[in-house]
Amino acid sequence: MAAKPTTPYHTLGTTVSLPGAEVHSLLEGDPFKPLIALIPMARHNFTMWEPLMADLLTHFRVLRFDIRGMGRSSGGDPEGYTFNQYADDLAALLAHYDLGSAIVMGVAYGARTAAAFALRHPARVAGLALFDVSLRPPVDQGRQGVLGEAARAALTAAGQPPPKPQRYWRFFEDRESAAAVHRAHEGAPDLTEPLGAVQAPTLVACGDYDENLKEAQRIAAWMPSARFHLMPMTGHGSPLYRPAYVAALLAHHFGRS
Repeated sequence: MAAKPTTPYHTLGTTVSLPGAEVHSLLEGDPFKPLIALIPMARHNFTMWEPLMADLLTHFRVLRFDIRGMGRSSGGDPEGYTFNQYADDLAALLAHYDLGSAIVMGVAYGARTAAAFALRHPARVAGLALFDVSLRPPVDQGRQGVLGEAARAALTAAGQPPPKPQRYWRFFEDRESAAAVHRAHEGAPDLTEPLGAVQAPTLVACGDYDENLKEAQRIAAWMPSARFHLMPMTGHGSPLYRPAYVAALLAHHFGRS
């Protein structure tokens, strides 16, 4: 009989009962440091943040979670696969852990949830970080792959090869739910205009090898509270290309001694 897997996917986190779903999450770090909540990119569970965690925990207390239906979180109602619902799940997690406001960081698809959170729960937003963000229909992912290879080649040539991806970063319990998670953009509105009212300090960042670059710049230009940062030698899914660089950006913009 094969041994049971022992990856961080199988050993980390606890399940929290929220309305309509069981959500897998993990709260780590010094409670006296600023809290940052991390929302994963498409088709990834919360173990994708591993390459950043040591650096992030130097500056922040960190809340990670699996979007309902992805990773070890249950799917719940079929109507619940929306960015608004994912945002409400994060608000419910903050309440469960008796936490107040958080810096909310989303990458790529997760940035859509972060944007929804900022609009639905503004009192809980101490800061907003939108990485690799687009709020319009997704672009050609084949093109993202080509650009990603170019970014990896540039990093390798500069002596900074990206971390090796781990298969378990993409693990999930239910194939149907995991597929439904990433249909949330279908019919979702472009939130750029309402984001102009966000008052919390905002960082919008995107790589120079990312098809979402122009879209991210457009969003940042619309938000008076936002600063835009271009990340060199970085493709779509920036934390998986330059984890230390992304962690340093977050610490610079939001960290406190």
